[in-house]
Amino acid sequence: MTKTAVVTGTSSGLGKAAVEKFAREGWNVVATVRDPEQLGLYAELENVRTLLLDVDDEAAAPTFAADAVAAFGGVDVLVNNAGYFQMGPLEASSMEQIHRQFQTNVFGLLALTQAFLPVFRTQQSGVVVNIASIGAEGGYPYTSVYSASKAAVLTISEALNVEMHPFGVQVKAVLPGQHATRIFSKIDGPDIEVDAYTAQIQAFFDHVPESGSEPSVVGDVVYTAATDGRTDKVHYYAGPDALAIPRMKRLLGIEDYWTEFQAFALGSPSPLWQTLNVPAGTAPLERII
Repeated sequence: MTKTAVVTGTSSGLGKAAVEKFAREGWNVVATVRDPEQLGLYAELENVRTLLLDVDDEAAAPTFAADAVAAFGGVDVLVNNAGYFQMGPLEASSMEQIHRQFQTNVFGLLALTQAFLPVFRTQQSGVVVNIASIGAEGGYPYTSVYSASKAAVLTISEALNVEMHPFGVQVKAVLPGQHATRIFSKIDGPDIEVDAYTAQIQAFFDHVPESGSEPSVVGDVVYTAATDGRTDKVHYYAGPDALAIPRMKRLLGIEDYWTEFQAFALGSPSPLWQTLNVPAGTAPLERII
């Protein structure tokens, strides 16, 4: 029987790459979009059904889960990809922005996962793949709210990995590095002007490459996480820069890693950091600032 994956946030970027990967591999796919005008996005793919979903609407999650199951007669994988990037110093971020970031990236994800867990638990199988970020491990400056939301996603994945194990359900997290998606052109910037941070923000981004990996890299990693059958693995790193972080932590130890990372984040990367750190990829992306 053909398996079915549900992928949220599929209008572009990583979500679109995941839909295309599952479809190429012969899976049925339920893809979600927020804009009704995008319902025909995958019209040329016979094994893809596109449904409307606003992940911020927690009350819609149970109905959507039922509709997703009905689309092909079952669901085997849920990929929680929908989210966005809020950037700027914490002091310059309004509490409204912070709540909105967590509503989409965390609470919406929790509501949707909660709606699908009974399906997976009852059938004694299923995989939840949550899209976190390397920022969940890195503590990158000027992304404190976004990184905190993705750290929550990572911790949720770790806890559920154990919680759902007795029911044959796997929960995993994919941590992408920098990728050439539209995320940087859709940034939710600071609501509050605080000029004091301008120079240090510029110093940090002067050392951030203007290229990244192709979204298909994440699509491939998501598919691996969904299909490798490993019940003992939670963390899946996507992109050479993402893979470099845990490697550097093992080599340097946590304390020395942080010393090196802090120098990099303050605009003065050491020769050691420049040697160990790996470029994100060669696909161009829009300048962040």
